[in-house]
Amino acid sequence: MAVFYVFQGETYNEECSGGYVWSPQRNKSGKNNAGYTTMTHVKKGDFILHNSNTKIMAISIAQVDCYEAMQPAALKAANTSVDWDNEGYRIDTSYFTFDTPLKITNYKEWFSQHYQKDSAFMVSGRGKQQYMCHLAPEHAVFILEKAAAIQKETGLLKTIQAALTEILGDKDPEYNVIEQEEINSLLDDETEPPEWSGEMAPQETTTSSTTGRELPKRDPKRAADALKRAGYICEVNAEDRIFLRKNGKGYTEPHHLIPISRYKDFNYSLDVMENIVSLCSHCHNLLHYGRFEDKEPILEKLYYERIEALRKCGLDLSLDQLKEYYR
Repeated sequence: MAVFYVFQGETYNEECSGGYVWSPQRNKSGKNNAGYTTMTHVKKGDFILHNSNTKIMAISIAQVDCYEAMQPAALKAANTSVDWDNEGYRIDTSYFTFDTPLKITNYKEWFSQHYQKDSAFMVSGRGKQQYMCHLAPEHAVFILEKAAAIQKETGLLKTIQAALTEILGDKDPEYNVIEQEEINSLLDDETEPPEWSGEMAPQETTTSSTTGRELPKRDPKRAADALKRAGYICEVNAEDRIFLRKNGKGYTEPHHLIPISRYKDFNYSLDVMENIVSLCSHCHNLLHYGRFEDKEPILEKLYYERIEALRKCGLDLSLDQLKEYYR
């Protein structure tokens, strides 16, 4: 799942009413345009934040992958100053309109202080001068938290909160409290864990009841089996200090080496034992919250230890690709 930010300007009303976002494929000079090309990166289930005249007007959820389409008749007929080519890109998307738009220019200083190269805002804190942009998760969370604070409609608030939960879940895809309790319970079972199977299984998914987005499912038993197989030690450093659980077994935590939020990048399930490593709390938190240069040696060690087993499960990637997931 990714989050995008679109500067719609004077075409917002037509596109919102029609339930889509559209752009030409090239500018009037016939050249590629970064904002138009980024349209092609949007996939079904991605979130889009909609800016019109310096205000965030809505959040939407893409219902399809971006596809090529001619300019909609409503845009041709609209009383706007733009004159586009007819060949373009379109995303059919479900809009959730804010009852109180968020004035984004009020937060220029914050965006300047939290500048990220691959996001929708420049070093100055102003929005980029392009149509569709990638939006960094940190920026998306900030915007949605500010927007939620000024909305009134209950259904809209639930949608925003669900979006926040899913964005944070993709950014930091931990097992939830119920899953953790089930994992802990399963660790009391004294049966021997299964060995790696090399199974190439499809990724199981579920659908969010609030946003309608497809989400990957995780099996707590598989996580517990991975901890058992590792002997309840940290697979980065077996000498790392750990404490004992109440059942006397070492406390380690399951972690998907290839983040499960990246399931759409692969043809087979990421929720396999071969992709679940046993980590001490220190190493686990370092991978989620530490500096990239401190993550690199851990990722390199785990990658080379696991890559052949991962390939047997249909999960093939380069070390650079794995590192990119952790930047």
